[in-house]
Amino acid sequence: MAGLAGILFVPGMSNAGVVDGVQTADGLTIYLGVVPAAVVRGHPADHPEAQMHGGTRRGQHIMHVVAAVFDKSSGARITKANVVAHITEPGGIQRSVRLQPMTVDGALTFGGYVTFARGIDYRIGIRVERPSHMQPSQPMQKPHQMHRIAPVTVHFTYTHD
Repeated sequence: MAGLAGILFVPGMSNAGVVDGVQTADGLTIYLGVVPAAVVRGHPADHPEAQMHGGTRRGQHIMHVVAAVFDKSSGARITKANVVAHITEPGGIQRSVRLQPMTVDGALTFGGYVTFARGIDYRIGIRVERPSHMQPSQPMQKPHQMHRIAPVTVHFTYTHD
């Protein structure tokens, strides 16, 4: 997370405006960062981060959206999940981007590239869906029942300056 924090707070590099970059809901704490794709493009071609998500996209206003997900009670990092960013613009225009697992400074996060127009207030919903897991059997129950974990969604606001 330290590497991500370093990327997120480089003076003069950001044209991002995440408001309240941390949200907690239903037992999860989710951190959201939005950094210029140019930060990732700055890595040498053989650097692992330069190859994330199929390589950096080129163009104007392309940002790298990064979400880190933690269990609220234990503080443990969630590493097995499907994470999707649902982006809504004024007027109801919506799009979704699957955030792919990625490792930054040895810590697993989820990220993807998104193009944002300047000066628009976006609503970014981060949806985390964890796989079902086996529940130990209880007296009077079938052995090892599957326990479904309900998806969790939190919302952030973002303005690309």
